[in-house]
Amino acid sequence: MSQLTESQLNAISIMERLCSAISLLGCVFTIATFTCFSAFRDKPVNRLVFYATFGNMASNVATLMSRSFLDNPDSFGCQFQAMLIQWFMAADVGWILAMAVNVYLTVYQKFDIKRLHKMELIYLPACYGIPFIPAFTYLFVRRNGQRIYGDAVLWCWVASHVEGLRIATVYGPVWAMILVTFAIYIAAARTIFKIRKQIHNLDSDYDLTSCTSPEVTVDNGPGAIVTANGDGALPGRTPGRDDQTTAMRCKPRRHGPGPQAFARRRSYEHKNAAWSYTKCALLYFTAILVTWIPASANRVYSMAHNGQAYIPVVFISAFVLPLQGFWNCIIYVVMSWAACKSLLQDIKARLPHLHRKPAGRGEVDRAADNC
Repeated sequence: MSQLTESQLNAISIMERLCSAISLLGCVFTIATFTCFSAFRDKPVNRLVFYATFGNMASNVATLMSRSFLDNPDSFGCQFQAMLIQWFMAADVGWILAMAVNVYLTVYQKFDIKRLHKMELIYLPACYGIPFIPAFTYLFVRRNGQRIYGDAVLWCWVASHVEGLRIATVYGPVWAMILVTFAIYIAAARTIFKIRKQIHNLDSDYDLTSCTSPEVTVDNGPGAIVTANGDGALPGRTPGRDDQTTAMRCKPRRHGPGPQAFARRRSYEHKNAAWSYTKCALLYFTAILVTWIPASANRVYSMAHNGQAYIPVVFISAFVLPLQGFWNCIIYVVMSWAACKSLLQDIKARLPHLHRKPAGRGEVDRAADNC
């Protein structure tokens, strides 16, 4: 790998620490608001973001250390930092895949919120348990007398002399999960749009006309009388003053959809809710691409050029990788914007210099009870 200058390495360290601190603040906001304010728990996708945030925090603890322990790869600090990065940095992609699985279960298996919540018992050990196995194992494994964890330029991680392990246990699984996630979203979007197209003209699917029940009318004047069969005067009779006839009055009447149409409508509403969930999850998927494309490009370039790195991509990787928690927090705020505005209003109401009128019991008070 090409040698970076001392000033470049210092700039990388400053960037990593600054981005890590920003990301940690985002993680604290996500955990605090989700825990204390019920309005932030309305969206099912926010529950998975809440679980993923703990992994983001652990990863940020490692990236906050930056290059502090690279001079002593065998130290506890370097090994601990490397284990945290190996364990939690890729786990965020696992939670994005879990969101995609929820989309699949909602669209194709008709899972409701309660059943989705039960799936979290699978997601938690899968997203945090599986990455723990190699992360912990690497602490005790040596190759040619050298530890697996060592100098990875940006921080302590899997050393360059075991490049294959980086691909096998991080980049390979990460991109496999990204591709599976992308395939699920494509299939779900096609299904949802197909249902929306089928249901588009449902309201116009009515019978054109129908006749009302017979009505008894009295005709006291001369002339023809319309009978029930639509003919003129009844055969063999002359209309008289006191003749009573039964006439059918035909009125156009619109019929509502039948049971099949109602079932289609319910299916549409279910798919519409699934689409709302999908739009949220797609934003997190986009954030994952922003995070992992530069890092993967750096890895591919390094492998293609005998271990040399493309310095601009190294800087981009040092910038985006520590910001996983920040990206998640930004999307969390955007998708919970109504709850954020309500929270801000309640905070302002409790500050006397911003509001003259005393505030009533609002969301902040209810949050104290929830905590």
